[in-house]
Amino acid sequence: MVSPPRRRFRSTMACGGTGEEWCSLPADLLLSVFALLPDDADRVRFRAVCGRWAAAAATWRPRPWLVGSRTDRSGQGAAMSSFWLSQASGLVPFAAAVPPGLEYLSSSHGYLVLSDPRATPKAITLLNPVTGRRVPLPPIGFFKKWHDVATVVLSANPAADAGWAAVAAGFPTNSLAYYSSAAGAWTPLHFSAAGYAGVEHYGGRFYVAFKNRICVLQELECGAAPAVIPLEHADGDGDDDGGGGSDDEDVPGSGRRVVVDTHLVECDGELLHVSLRDEAEYSSDDDMGSGLGSTRVVEVHRVELIGDGTVRLVRVENLGYHALFLGRNRAFALSPAEFPACRVNCVYLLDRQGHPDGVVKVVDMESQWARREETMYPDDGRRGSPSAGWARRGWFFPSY
Repeated sequence: MVSPPRRRFRSTMACGGTGEEWCSLPADLLLSVFALLPDDADRVRFRAVCGRWAAAAATWRPRPWLVGSRTDRSGQGAAMSSFWLSQASGLVPFAAAVPPGLEYLSSSHGYLVLSDPRATPKAITLLNPVTGRRVPLPPIGFFKKWHDVATVVLSANPAADAGWAAVAAGFPTNSLAYYSSAAGAWTPLHFSAAGYAGVEHYGGRFYVAFKNRICVLQELECGAAPAVIPLEHADGDGDDDGGGGSDDEDVPGSGRRVVVDTHLVECDGELLHVSLRDEAEYSSDDDMGSGLGSTRVVEVHRVELIGDGTVRLVRVENLGYHALFLGRNRAFALSPAEFPACRVNCVYLLDRQGHPDGVVKVVDMESQWARREETMYPDDGRRGSPSAGWARRGWFFPSY
């Protein structure tokens, strides 16, 4: 029987006298071959050949994934779904290498944050679906409801940094959870918010925000858990209220602006504060203020750390050559250099989060008030199913 071509390729490389020839191939040719490989397992093997091949693979920019899981109405039977983001075809379904039965929680630094809804206690597992590496974490026992764990953010890739840490936030946020790889346990941190809090690791520190509140996690001596330090707001140049502008407020004669989500995102070396608002419109003829509808609006501010525990929020009207990927489970920024198919100055927004039939909206920052947007439908074969329960979805950027 003739061996498959891939096996002949491996044996040829293993023979003496031929390895140096394969390792001396031009970098652009290696990258072209890498991009044509059919699956992630082959890409991992490609990188393991030698340093030159690994360096060529490192210049390849993968596609963002939309990953999620949904359970039945009893909260059991988690079913995973995954999609590639394609500029030409929208969301393209594919089968990510995730063990069946696990529930998606969040993602960070190339790892999916998963749990087993059938296990008691429900511990967390970090999984790199490309390499198969797993990092087990203990359960968070002090959150009020396990089901409400919303996001887990890592300080670094656990495979590359032995001294990494993590911060988890739930919904509603009755506290934060801090994990140190040195201690191997979760520690509660005082922070309370009546909604979804945004978390980001930036400049060697964790930051957390809810509406216009921004706090930094300050490391303490003697290995103690960090303290949550509120940051004061200086006057900004983007809003009449001092640059924050992120609290709910009534708009006389027009309606009410309600903050739905708050995100912190590192973008091009800067920290961005992103608020997702519902701009509710009311009829002036109705004293009871009956709603006529609402517009989902994204507001972006640059967080300027000006010292002495003070920040200034400066409005950002244009994202330049970047796009934001927003979801309650994770948020990040990409540029065409990292992902050539992404649309610049746009926000890829997960809308109707938690709903079984949630969608992705691509909002153009330049004309969002004109409602210039595109809607993508992540069809996992169960849209509209009466038995579908809570759905968790989030953006993921793989690490090879």
